[in-house]
Amino acid sequence: MSADSTILTFAVAIYVGAALSTFFGTVTRDLVTPLLGGLFPGVQTSISSFTVTLGGVKFNVGEAVAAALNLGIALLVVQYTLPYIKQYSPLSGGRR
Repeated sequence: MSADSTILTFAVAIYVGAALSTFFGTVTRDLVTPLLGGLFPGVQTSISSFTVTLGGVKFNVGEAVAAALNLGIALLVVQYTLPYIKQYSPLSGGRR
């Protein structure tokens, strides 16, 4: 594998990673959050604006919860697709 193709591979991986990050963020915001709101009536429908107040301190934990949900979805997708990717990858000796 030449240096040019390695650089191109990394560039494509970064682009696909950014696109998947946007996709998972959208899935969390538009599908998962309303489902959670439907399961727990009276709960905010936007996780991003969720806050926790301890004493006089107000913590905005919504963005962290949304990021954790995005990470969880991404990890599940990788966990269930990685065996298939390895099986059909030409670099690992899989089927071609």
